[in-house]
This record gives sequence, C-alpha cells and structure tokens, in this order.
Amino acid sequence: MFAHAQAPAPPTTNTTATAVPQAKQVRVIADDSETRTAFANFADSQLNQFRALMKERDDAWSFPIELRVSGNANDVVEGATAAIPRQIELLPDGRINLQLYVRLHNRYDQAEVNRRFLQLLLYEMMTRQFAGQPNAFDEINLQVPYWLIRGLDELIQHRAAGRPSTLFAGIINSREVLPIDQILSRRENETLDPVSDAVFGASAAALVQALLDLEDGADSLRAYLASLPNRRKEGTDVDPQAELRGHFPGLRGSADALEKWWSIQIASMGELQAFEFYPPDKTEILLDQALAIDLPAEKVEKGNGIRKFLPHTKPREAFQGRVHDFEKFLDHDQAKAALEQSRLALKTLGLRAFPTYRGIVLRYELAVIDLINGKERGVAGQLEKLDQERAGVGKAMERVYDYMNYFEATQAEGGSEAYEHYRAMKEKLDQQHRPPRKDRISRYLDKLELEFEGQ
Repeated sequence: MFAHAQAPAPPTTNTTATAVPQAKQVRVIADDSETRTAFANFADSQLNQFRALMKERDDAWSFPIELRVSGNANDVVEGATAAIPRQIELLPDGRINLQLYVRLHNRYDQAEVNRRFLQLLLYEMMTRQFAGQPNAFDEINLQVPYWLIRGLDELIQHRAAGRPSTLFAGIINSREVLPIDQILSRRENETLDPVSDAVFGASAAALVQALLDLEDGADSLRAYLASLPNRRKEGTDVDPQAELRGHFPGLRGSADALEKWWSIQIASMGELQAFEFYPPDKTEILLDQALAIDLPAEKVEKGNGIRKFLPHTKPREAFQGRVHDFEKFLDHDQAKAALEQSRLALKTLGLRAFPTYRGIVLRYELAVIDLINGKERGVAGQLEKLDQERAGVGKAMERVYDYMNYFEATQAEGGSEAYEHYRAMKEKLDQQHRPPRKDRISRYLDKLELEFEGQ
C-alpha cells in the first residue's frame, strides 16, 4: 500500500493504440499519436537527466514503466493530474508492474507529473533487488522519502536551464536554509505557504546535489534506496540522519557529522558551476565591463636636456572609455596592458556567455587581439558591426521574453494559480522582518531614508 491518494480509475484508451518504446524502459499509451509522442519525449528527457544524476547506464533497469495518458486540455475537472496505483503488482512472470496514470485537463499540473514519474523511477531502483525473487516482495510497503523526490525534481529543472547555482544562491541569500532534520522529516501531505515550499524545494535539491558530490555518492544513494524496502518490511523505526550516515562513509565521523558537513556544503553551492552559463542580462553587463578601458594618468618624468622641450614627451592624461575608442588611447604607455586585460576578460566571458552571444564575444576578442598586434586597419568597422549584431541579439531576446509572457497570459486553458502564489508570497514577505542588508549601497540608502524621515 502507498501513503498517497487513491489513483483514478484506469483511463479509457484506444485498445488499438500501440505503445511507443522510450529508451527501452518506458512506454507511453495514449489515444492519439501527438499526445503519445509528446509524453514519450517528456519521459525520454526526464529519464536521461535522472540517469545522468545517478550515474547509471541506459540498460541499468530491471522492470519496465508504463505511462497511460487520457483526457485533453479542454476537460473541466478537479483533482490530481498524475497518480500511481495504490498497489505495485507482482506479475505472474516475476516482473513488477510500474504504472503512472496521467489525466489531461484544464488545471493540468506538469510539476505533479514530473514528481510522480521520478517517484516511479525511484521505485524501480528500489525493487531491482527482487527481480527473480517474487516471494521476497510480499507485503512490502514502498515509500520514497519526499525530500528525495522533490530534490531530484528541482535539481533536474535547474540543471536543464543551465543555472543550478541560482537555485542555491537564492536560499543562501535569503538566510532561510533549512537544517537537515527539517528536510528529512518533511512529508508530502504537509501544506506549506509558497515561500516555505520554495525554500524546502531548494534546500532538498541542495541536499541531493551535496550527497551526489560525495565520493561514490551515486553508489551510496542507490544503496540507501535499496535498504528502504527491507527496513519498511521489518517495521523498524530508524533515525533518518543515522540512516543516511550509514550509507555514506564520508558522513560517519560523529552524530553531528551530517549537519556540520551540510553547513559547509551549502555555503559553496551558490557559486556558478563549471557547466553553467550566464543569462542574457548578466552577459550584457559583463560584456560592457570586458570592453571598458580605464587608464591612469601617466607619471610625470623630468626630461633631460632638449627632451624636456619636445611636445611628444608630454605625459598622457587619465582615460576612461571603451575599446572602440582605441585611436584616443593607443599611444598611452599602459594601452597594451589594458588591451590584454580586455582580451582576457572577453576570453573568460566566452566560456560562460549566454549561447547566442558567444560568437559575438569571440569576434570582439579577435578585434582586441588585432589592436594588441598593432593591426588597426578595419578594426573600427568590425567593432561597429559587432555592436549592431549585439543590439540585434538583445532585441531578439526581448521579443522572446515578451512572446513567452504573452503566451503565458493568453493561452492558458484554465485559471492559473501562479498569481495567487505570488500574492501570498508577497504578503508573507511584507509581514516578515527581512534580514538587513549590510552592503555599502544599502547602508547609504538607509541613512538617506532616516534623513528624509527626519525632515
């Protein structure tokens, strides 16, 4: 038996519809080919990302998963979008039958489908040990800790977007990182406000990532999952922290080793990771910085003899501008060093820039290299053309975001709860005493506010 809600009755589907194999493990059954293809692509994407996180081969599975889809987006209904049957069946041939029912309707929730599908993948991982041993599976109550399902879901989403560190940086900056015991004890049926739920999701994702980053982390996590059915069958009551420490050798030092390690790990997870890229607005800011030229005034050196009367020996003044102004600063004694610094900044940015900007950043770097090598001819035209292309990319990105916002506002089939979540989150933040910011600008603004209030 499972702890979650009753599954809907198996949907009425076209019995002649053929199942589409997906990565040899998941098959999708639906009434029409378009729906079947869409969910097959979804399953393939989720499965690949799950395997990448868990460091598993494509053939590392024992039991197939069946995804049955019914309904359409125009149906006006209430209730769950996705559900797993209350019992995992053991078929006569010794295979375990893993099924997920998905119902399309006007309040369809993709997050719910994601998490139920991940739950089935974890069930399959937990039950592999019973392949060929049907009697060993009797009366086992399968339960996956909710923090693991939620953490994997949040982590996969942010990795797919290319910026998982933004997830961790947000909870670090909010100073609301949950302690280990609160993460491990959270149950799925608990109701949280949007702010608390977002904090839990980010904290769970950070914990999953930190566990996977340990030496042999994926192997240890699989061993932890494999132990859960036996523990549930025996009915033993185990401390969640002690259970984790028992499967991760690096955390066995002391009773508080897990909590100490967690506080160290979470502090470093908000940094940009090696495989991530900057969003478009951050790329624009860093590109401006890389193209900036800031030269100090040349030191005044007293000339000897007639040299002190020569006009070209007059020291140059300080200069602030861009690479584009090279004709105004190339004769400065530190011009080459400044160009080298710009080239290095552009090269570094090219590794992390938003993908549509990378070609432009590279060509800016090549123009700077020409200036360093004394090749000024044609550089001004190259830089002007690059500025035009850059502006075009920026406008294109704005149109993309405008279209996405328009689509979100006009194409939803039913009422969206996004605004209500936003409103509830804003009300809670307004009622809270937010931690004061200590940066220089915030302190200055706080002083100005006091002065204005005193007038």
